[in-house]
Amino acid sequence: MQRSFDEYMEYILSLKDVLPVELFKFSSNTEHYELSHADSLHDAWIVSLVVKENRNASRPFNCSLSVEINLLGQHHDRELILKYLNVSKYGFVGQRNELNANDTFHGDILSHEVGLKSGGFTHTIAMRSGSVFEVVFNGFSFEVQLNT
Repeated sequence: MQRSFDEYMEYILSLKDVLPVELFKFSSNTEHYELSHADSLHDAWIVSLVVKENRNASRPFNCSLSVEINLLGQHHDRELILKYLNVSKYGFVGQRNELNANDTFHGDILSHEVGLKSGGFTHTIAMRSGSVFEVVFNGFSFEVQLNT
């Protein structure tokens, strides 16, 4: 995650015919990266991380993995919900935010990038504390829920 934002956006635009529609729509929308936009992941806080082994009753040995991250948006007026489907790999290395762990253990999200990896698509999220989340997946959805 060391390239310039313009280089990153050029990369994402070059993947238009490769990325699923919902993932391209999310990753090419500059509002999701802006420093002060309500729908940006920048400065959002992790609310929850849920990992599910999805099974059906008739074929319980044939499961698929999904991961859902709920984030409190930077304006604290909405939740940003990222769902990753058909996950083949994920990792979350979390460490305490030394600046103010009472506000958020992991710290604000600093940056995030979508990309390609053998076996699927990737999303990497880096936090101020040094915590990093990375997931490899084949399905994706993004939802915004306003807090009332």
